[in-house]
Amino acid sequence: MPPTDLRVATICTGNICRSPMAEVVLKQFIAADLDLAGHVTVTSAGIANWHVGDEMDPRARQALARAGYGEPGSRAQYASADYLNGQDVVLVMTREHLASVRERLSNPGTEVLLWRRLIDPSSDLDVADPYYGAEREFDDCLGVLERGAEALIARLRALLLSQ
Repeated sequence: MPPTDLRVATICTGNICRSPMAEVVLKQFIAADLDLAGHVTVTSAGIANWHVGDEMDPRARQALARAGYGEPGSRAQYASADYLNGQDVVLVMTREHLASVRERLSNPGTEVLLWRRLIDPSSDLDVADPYYGAEREFDDCLGVLERGAEALIARLRALLLSQ
């Protein structure tokens, strides 16, 4: 019997920098994992609806390209209660996002995680928003997202196989 599929969402403020970069990174990591490929769907959204329908910030896209990621990413969408309740795992970039998601979420089966806790479980640090920065801030943000994605893969594998 095949395992049940998992739905994973990455969340930031406007869904044009951090969360779409995380979406692209996770998709590539998952595609390379034989246990997860084809069984995990990754999307991204923003807690604010400022950029709904917009493409990823070009600076975020360029940081991904410099690191060898070819996936274009999805257009910005809003993290509504319905969207969040349809996820198995929701990954947020900041403590503010964490509070906002918890206010909207009513599905007790949805796990909500602060991204930096994937890297250091005792951390309450936020993933810095590169929006007002330059190339370096986008590259630094991508590095944090990659480290978190590496840690998340084992957790997703365990979740998928336990269902």
